[in-house]
Amino acid sequence: MVSFEDLWMPAEPLPTRRTLEAMVRRIAAVWGWADRAAGVRIVYNPRLRVTLGRACLEENRVELNTRLLREHPDQLPATLVHELAHLVVHDRFGRVPPHGRQFASLMRQAGADPSATHDLPVGHLRRKRGKFLYLHRCEDCGYSFIARSVKRNYYCRACGPDMTWYILRAPNTTAGRRALKAAQAKLSCTGL
Repeated sequence: MVSFEDLWMPAEPLPTRRTLEAMVRRIAAVWGWADRAAGVRIVYNPRLRVTLGRACLEENRVELNTRLLREHPDQLPATLVHELAHLVVHDRFGRVPPHGRQFASLMRQAGADPSATHDLPVGHLRRKRGKFLYLHRCEDCGYSFIARSVKRNYYCRACGPDMTWYILRAPNTTAGRRALKAAQAKLSCTGL
């Protein structure tokens, strides 16, 4: 692996932009891409959740996951090499498979593992997605049902494909289910 010990060590805080740029120049020199390295922008992106980094090909930019790299600073050099390899492959070969043979060749030249994923614990970083229930009611005949997702491609058998659904959403909890059942009963009595 390309050595960065004289520039930055994992025991130190995450490197500054200037240090990251020096690291990029060192990696690019290994690949004979030093003349293009000056145009690469390296930024920390705190919105990244479970990926260590990403390469934005058209913008010639590498984004690094601040939170995950603070927890696992030893992953920074390999991540930087990995994402920079994507930029070099895009520059040299255009649209090719992102982790294809050109990518693997560059990774091996830099002494890095060409694997595409990491196995770091990221469960605590995943966004908890809310689960909802949806009450669907045919606006024409009043037929209704509750589902865990919106069923836009379904249609009422009595009214046919030209009908439209009136849809209510509630959290997938006991209280939410109760509220949808009450709304279903009320809508069937009032006729919407």
